Amino acid sequence: MIALLPVTFIVIPVARNFLEETPKTPNEVATTRKHLAEQKEACFLCCLMFLGTVALTFIGIVYESVAVNAVASLAVAVVMLVAFSVLLKPIIAKVNAFFLLQTSLGFSIAGASFYFYTDAPEQYPEGPHFSQEFYTSILGTAGSICSLLGICTYQRYASQWTYRGLLFVSNVALSLLSVSDIILFTRLNVHFGLPDHAFVLGASVLTSVIAQWMWMPGIVILSQLCPKGMEATMYALLAGCHNLGNTVASSCGAWVLELLHCQPTGAIGESKQFEHLWVGSVLSTVLPMVTLILLPWLIPNARQTDKLLEDCERDATSGSLWKRWVAR
Repeated sequence: MIALLPVTFIVIPVARNFLEETPKTPNEVATTRKHLAEQKEACFLCCLMFLGTVALTFIGIVYESVAVNAVASLAVAVVMLVAFSVLLKPIIAKVNAFFLLQTSLGFSIAGASFYFYTDAPEQYPEGPHFSQEFYTSILGTAGSICSLLGICTYQRYASQWTYRGLLFVSNVALSLLSVSDIILFTRLNVHFGLPDHAFVLGASVLTSVIAQWMWMPGIVILSQLCPKGMEATMYALLAGCHNLGNTVASSCGAWVLELLHCQPTGAIGESKQFEHLWVGSVLSTVLPMVTLILLPWLIPNARQTDKLLEDCERDATSGSLWKRWVAR
């Protein structure tokens, strides 16, 4: 309810057309609809994405089992990966496959790490015992500010790099920084005399900057792969796959934590719940690196300023595996 009023502020610039959009004539609207209707494969993918979302929502509501939700998300991801790879233009399909795989393999262990950081001494005597104000407000604010710094430094120093080069460097750098989580979860930083607050704050600052360096080329290349005339539809599909990857990462991360018997609840004396949290951190650090092997095959060797699709290319499915099979 508190956020409802600020959210409505967007109505004003939209209603007053601050973006200075030009209304389309009925003929232009009819032409656009005809063009979209001709993209039968893209329309099919839209329906498939909708059905996958509904299925995951239904399963999440009906079944409380972490394993069931993880398997369901994996099944939907596999169906989407195959469908997008078969029906879309090869260059689009390959990039989509890379980001879907990499996002899915970045298992999330945030559910357990929250308690690791914020448990009180009576709950987890060996923990860092961060206050919730420090964990949410200070770390959150520092992360947001440094994300802006990351965007600025990306624009200044990395926007001319090739996609492959920047994705490789940023992924390796982010994985190396993620080692700080493993050090913290094993309490090695205490052994070496490094204060928890300073250690986590420093790692959070650097991670926020590098994360933007990894995120920005992904946004650029997805934007480049939207054929003229169906930009919104294509971007929504590609972004939807990326979001599906986040769902897989969350579901599988929760399943991994369950298998590791790492399910803290804030109860008194739950130190044993964190014994294998570092293993989950290792998996979430190492697995995304595996996808770097696929960089030469899935990501074009082009600069971020290069055009990946010509203006005349208005078909998102030309040259796809499906069209080649059908044409035989």
